[in-house]
Amino acid sequence: MARRTSFPSLVCVWALAFCGLVTAQVVFLPGQAPARDSGAPPTERRIPVGTSTISGTVLTAETGRPIRGARVSVNGQTPTAVQPPSAPPPGRGGLPVPQGVVAGVGRGAGVSRSAVTDANGEFSFPRLPAGQYQVAINHNQFLQLNYGQRRFGGQGTYISLAEGQHFIAKASMQRGGAITGTVRSPEGEPIQSAQVRAWRYARANGFRRLQTQGFAQTDDRGMYRLFSLPPGDYLISATPNFDSMSSYSAQVEQVERAVVTGQVLPPTIPGGPPTVSVPIPQPGPSSSMNMQPQYLPTFAPGSPAPSGATAVTVAAGEERSGVDVLTMLVQATTVQVELVSPLEAGVTVQMQLISDDPTTDAQEMGQMRPDQSGRVLFRGVRPGKYTVAAQTAPAPPQMTIINGVAQPPMQPTPALKDEQKLWGRAQIDVDGAPLLQVNLSLQPAKKVSGLVVFDVKQPPDLARARVTVSLSPAPSPQPVYFSGSMPPAQVEPDGHFSLQGVSPGRYLVRASGAGGTLRSAMAGGVETLDFFLDVPGDRDVSNMLLTMTDAITELSGVLTDTVGKPSPDYTIVLASTDSRYWLPGSRRIVMTRPGPDGQYTFRGLPAGQYFLAAVIDPEQGMQYDPEFLKELAGAAITITINQGAKTTQDVRVK
Repeated sequence: MARRTSFPSLVCVWALAFCGLVTAQVVFLPGQAPARDSGAPPTERRIPVGTSTISGTVLTAETGRPIRGARVSVNGQTPTAVQPPSAPPPGRGGLPVPQGVVAGVGRGAGVSRSAVTDANGEFSFPRLPAGQYQVAINHNQFLQLNYGQRRFGGQGTYISLAEGQHFIAKASMQRGGAITGTVRSPEGEPIQSAQVRAWRYARANGFRRLQTQGFAQTDDRGMYRLFSLPPGDYLISATPNFDSMSSYSAQVEQVERAVVTGQVLPPTIPGGPPTVSVPIPQPGPSSSMNMQPQYLPTFAPGSPAPSGATAVTVAAGEERSGVDVLTMLVQATTVQVELVSPLEAGVTVQMQLISDDPTTDAQEMGQMRPDQSGRVLFRGVRPGKYTVAAQTAPAPPQMTIINGVAQPPMQPTPALKDEQKLWGRAQIDVDGAPLLQVNLSLQPAKKVSGLVVFDVKQPPDLARARVTVSLSPAPSPQPVYFSGSMPPAQVEPDGHFSLQGVSPGRYLVRASGAGGTLRSAMAGGVETLDFFLDVPGDRDVSNMLLTMTDAITELSGVLTDTVGKPSPDYTIVLASTDSRYWLPGSRRIVMTRPGPDGQYTFRGLPAGQYFLAAVIDPEQGMQYDPEFLKELAGAAITITINQGAKTTQDVRVK
């Protein structure tokens, strides 16, 4: 299927910038200090009030009929009444403005209220204090609506409410799209209880992948209906549900085969007929009860793979009928993994089966643990190349039975020793055979070590200060996530650190403590903060050099329109001009939405040259798309960020 690429509206900008080193001041604003937890449940809730009102009507988009029972939520922030004179305004070298937090003239009390529309579709929020608000509307028969949104599922607009103001909102809700059709067997007969799914391409972790959007089952006529679908392009798949019939057929065949071929035995009772011994299937990992055949989904109109499917485009409120699926009874593969390495008492192993195809939503990626026989079964696997990944973990504690009741363990599960931390990998090629058996061995995990240095005004005393180094999985289309995080390593007084028990893979390096941030993490001449840390399976990683700094870069400014009015409904995208850094999860690509006063702030960016652009409500993860970034660069302004500099870049959209 050909890929269709669409970009949100690009906005031409012009700007006036200045750059310099300034002193950041940390100021606690009134009302920001959290209350201490007394341990007692709260007995009341304090809600800010004022003299303003937000009210409105919720109607159906197709007929204009009032919608009763819609859930309306108002969330916002009141301005701070008094701004300490020593505090710089947000976005100007002071406290950063977190994404999703209203900036205003200062951060005051948060306001969150809800209402339900009446028979006339009306709602009202009286006695609101002045502030900046967003309105969200939900109803189980309609698509979610964020007031002022420019696309389905997009961000809404801010409502600036002055004291005593009455704002009236009129909202129209769209019904979701629907896709209907019939699922038939290769002989053209309708299939009952087939599993039908709608799929669409979306971005996860910065990667474009096929993800499930809706689910349905066929009725006795083989008909299905997928509904409440957001507008877009979909692939439809159907999977026959023959498990119970397959199990029954297998047992019947086994019995009949024994009757025909089995040895005839004497009667069990005098005068009775002779008999044939028929084995009774025993439950277990290899029995027919647990090895029932499964079938792969067929993509409409009749393809065993998504690449051969026909996309179905559906609009809001539209019903597309006649999207039929002629199933192909292609049996899926069961991958049976047997661990050949012995495990110590108190140690178990986690496994994942990961597809090499970055666009698939591999349902077999879920974590699995061995059964009592030491095997792991991954069922319903389609042909392709895969990786079996394994990692040891503490075994769950044994439950104690007292008077027939299971009791929780008294002691926490002990952590693994370094020598118990093992890993395994196996590359496999699934060719469509019903069963693929894989033997997997484990080997010792690796070590990552190095030195931490400090480029700060006042180096810390590492004998007293706590500085830690940690690793987390790097963004990946098919990441390996095992339960239980890797504990951080504390930096020793001489600056050295050592992380034990690291499985091979790609990682993000993090360091924190002593009031500094990580500026660089070099390993083998590679800046791993930009290109991630590769831990190979055949050797340790040593001699890493981590540099901490207290010189934090900051870029801030105000986004306005042609007449100087704040434009908070746009999104600011900042990306390196060097395309080598256009990678998912790159620290040199950031995106935020300004506050209702148009102010935005980025902190902690590495020094370098960037381009900045304003766009209208881009889809999540699109900022990592190279084609999107190329398009942005033509309507952007260029900014140079120096290490430790506080740069101001006001932006005006044309």
